[in-house]
Amino acid sequence: MKDYIRSANEDGILDIKIERPNKKNALTEKMYLELNRLISDASKSAQINVILISGGQDFTAGNDLEDFKKNPPQDRSSPVFKFMQSFSKCPLPIIASVDGYAVGIGTTMLLHSDLVYASKDSVFMLPFIDLGVVPEFGSSMLLPERLGYVKAAEMLMLGNRITAEEALQMGLINLVLRKDEVYEAAKKTARKLARKPRKALLMTKKLMRRDKETLSERIDTESDQFIKFLQSSESKNILNKL
Repeated sequence: MKDYIRSANEDGILDIKIERPNKKNALTEKMYLELNRLISDASKSAQINVILISGGQDFTAGNDLEDFKKNPPQDRSSPVFKFMQSFSKCPLPIIASVDGYAVGIGTTMLLHSDLVYASKDSVFMLPFIDLGVVPEFGSSMLLPERLGYVKAAEMLMLGNRITAEEALQMGLINLVLRKDEVYEAAKKTARKLARKPRKALLMTKKLMRRDKETLSERIDTESDQFIKFLQSSESKNILNKL
């Protein structure tokens, strides 16, 4: 699945692009394996200062449901959950450039990014309950912390479409730009961060982070419950109709 996940190292920046446009960048098990490898390797590299992740016309529509039904996560060692842990624990600043759909993990991934730039056309959705499953990626903890309980409940329980302007007002993203400006603005910021003193930059991120062990435990708890609900007859019936 390397064909769907492009990466380049340039001037201290790991530039990751999700490129599966015909499926709105829906993620498969093999794509999670490659993303996990890239993030894990970057976290250990002294040559990389910043990670930039983008997805072209769409950030990602979340899990590829056909692949998801064929290869459902069985335990915490499943590729999707390993990616969640490596992404959430990454010591490097992460910048996300978002356009189009950011669904499910496409939105929860942003909670672990340090700076998020989005186009006016971006759409954010968390349809977990509609699929008969529960939130993932620590979102049941991070969303109430970031947005407040009321807005978090709106996103997680109702699963409504959230526009870029609404996401900006909520504090989910940093900036709303024109479609043709988003990636270049994110890349410009990545270059700016990459030129800063590395040790001070990484320590600043570390100091700003909450107790990551607590977050890691929440991700594990959510993962266990996600698997449990995914195996329920209710969720199976919903997924089989899609």
